[in-house]
Amino acid sequence: MRDQSSPNMNLILTTNASSPRTLFFLVAALIIFSPTALGQKQTQAPPPAQTDEVIRVKTELVQTDVMVFDKQGHFVDGLKREQFELNIDGKPQPISFFEQVKAGSSKERAQLASLTGNPAAEKTTAINDTRGRTIVFFIDDLHLALDSLGRTRKMLSQFIDNEMNENDRVAIASTSGDIGFLQQFTDNKSVLRAAAGRLTQHPYKVRDMTDVTTPMTEYMALTIERKDDPGVLNFYIDQCLSDAYPLRYTRAACEVQVKSRARLILLQAASVILNTYTALESLMRSSAQMSGRKLVFFISDGFLLDTGPRNADPRGKLSQITDAALRAGVVIYTIDARGLFTGQLDATNNVPFDKQNRLESTSLREGPASQDALNALAGDTGGRALRNQNYFDKWVNKVLEETSNYYLLAWRPFNEGQTTSNFKNISARVIDHPEFTVRLPKGFLRTNPVPVPKPTATVQVPAQPHQELQQALTALYPKHEIPLSLSAVFLDTPDHGPVLTASVRVANDGLAYEGVEGKQVAAVDVVGVVVNDKGKPAGTFQTQLKINSSGSNNPAQEDSATIYNYRVPLTPGLYQVRIATRDNKSGQVGSAQQWIEIPDLSLHRLSLSSLLLGLQNVGGTKAGAAETPQVQFSTDHRFARNSHLRFLTFIYNAALGLDGKSSPNLWLQARLLRGGQIVKTTPMKSVPVASQDFLRIPFGGEITLDSIPPGQYILEITVDDQIAKAIVSQQTKIMVE
Repeated sequence: MRDQSSPNMNLILTTNASSPRTLFFLVAALIIFSPTALGQKQTQAPPPAQTDEVIRVKTELVQTDVMVFDKQGHFVDGLKREQFELNIDGKPQPISFFEQVKAGSSKERAQLASLTGNPAAEKTTAINDTRGRTIVFFIDDLHLALDSLGRTRKMLSQFIDNEMNENDRVAIASTSGDIGFLQQFTDNKSVLRAAAGRLTQHPYKVRDMTDVTTPMTEYMALTIERKDDPGVLNFYIDQCLSDAYPLRYTRAACEVQVKSRARLILLQAASVILNTYTALESLMRSSAQMSGRKLVFFISDGFLLDTGPRNADPRGKLSQITDAALRAGVVIYTIDARGLFTGQLDATNNVPFDKQNRLESTSLREGPASQDALNALAGDTGGRALRNQNYFDKWVNKVLEETSNYYLLAWRPFNEGQTTSNFKNISARVIDHPEFTVRLPKGFLRTNPVPVPKPTATVQVPAQPHQELQQALTALYPKHEIPLSLSAVFLDTPDHGPVLTASVRVANDGLAYEGVEGKQVAAVDVVGVVVNDKGKPAGTFQTQLKINSSGSNNPAQEDSATIYNYRVPLTPGLYQVRIATRDNKSGQVGSAQQWIEIPDLSLHRLSLSSLLLGLQNVGGTKAGAAETPQVQFSTDHRFARNSHLRFLTFIYNAALGLDGKSSPNLWLQARLLRGGQIVKTTPMKSVPVASQDFLRIPFGGEITLDSIPPGQYILEITVDDQIAKAIVSQQTKIMVE
């Protein structure tokens, strides 16, 4: 609700439980869960004007990110196009497009949208589609020991709790796929914690063809296969003869057995490595649908770059990964999860021992050899590799800082030699500055090596009458052909327990109208599904909205919107709401997704409901002679400057006094945050408790926005239970226009 009547610049909290405003909030909270759906039109503020210049170019451009660092490792700012020399396969290439970009900025989004020939990608109306860093933690759990997994979990927890910004979009993925439906980009920390919690160790041990007592590591097998060190082969032949006693094996028979054993180990190792590469490439190619720079932290105990002359050369797969990284704007930074180590190691820490030291030379090479693939993944995509270090969390933060700026270069292939499917090497340098380090993807395949299917989430949704709706519901990323927004909130009700309300807001001016009985009407299909953290439905809805237009001569109608509410009781847990809309006339679709966590109130822990913002009366429904008022909360969380931002929350499981009857002693504080910094705050104020239902204590307040610059903010409400010595907070994003 927008209200510009008050010039007060202070943050105001309602402290009188009997005030008319608070009573209105109480009525609103009860009626908001009536079974009727609302179709109320609201006024929508026009989107802010785009101030960044967008250069339109043709789609055949090849583009790449370039980072330049000085000797101290600092990003070199302010370079110009003419200072760069770009070479393709060693031949100079004219630069058709050049721009210095800050990762996560609106300028980055606009420039990348123009380069890809998709200006529609610049538009967004959903509050949860704001810009920020795009980060993937790819956990190679097929090459990860138990202690390495522990270090990885600690690093993820540190990042989520302390380093993740409010606009970051983060995904946690794994080679095994154990994370399942939670393997999605999100800004919801609860989802990321749940995803990290699904990581498990997959004991990695290739199987020998015989029951032997002396272990053979992959690198030992590779040494035998390549005939690099005769001492290694002789060691295992001697062990074979010793293990066979009292049977008498010939040395020739043992040599055949040892070589066959090495061959089998390498075959199995190659299969696991291929699975790792395939999962990584698939993730990068699917992320190409998202604009902007993406950082991938590849975390592994390492594996071989080469598995021998009789297996497929993995360097071909690395070329495909490098190509995918360039096309998707991905930079890979690899982390050896073993941390600081010396000597011979493999994924099982199961190593042979030789009294004659015939394995010494090979053992010294084994550790570095297991890091070669990590070095290649990072170096070929413009990133770096972290080796022999134990400070993962600090390094992640350093990488995020050093990659916050980059140069975007694009060029047009100008001859047939550059348009074949062969891998083309890219290099760049800053003219007259040999001391500068230039990092960028090392090459590309002009023709996509394999067709990549359109990625979908592993979610179960009901069959839809239109294929566009089905695709939009299951897509990994939202569609914005129809401007819409989604707001999902929950309240605990006396009759139904936790109830989820999903509000879909469709902008009327983005629809196609047609004449029906003398009126201009748009028909919009709205479908939705509420799924749990396994991707299984917990509720579904489907309706068609008939939206009347008052004609193009009415400017208010052009900025109006239609809202549809769906409510469903749910058990505690983590849920995702997915909605899709389709304009019947134009066939255009829009979609949105939002996560919500419903706490388990049976644990008797202090909890808060969702924050309801901008509550306003939108009419009523007749029930006999009486009229029941209807209210609606803000669905897009957009508020005008100089307005009052009204909010309501319910406090659950507040502790009573020592006698079990005295009123709770609660104190509440409201804050506005931007970029992790406090913009406005209030002192802790006592929460009045006038209701006898101590299980659900309401509190309403408002914030004046007259001194707030336009932009996105976080509204945070914190409640301190003085009796239970417990503190709980609830946050939501808002946009000030």
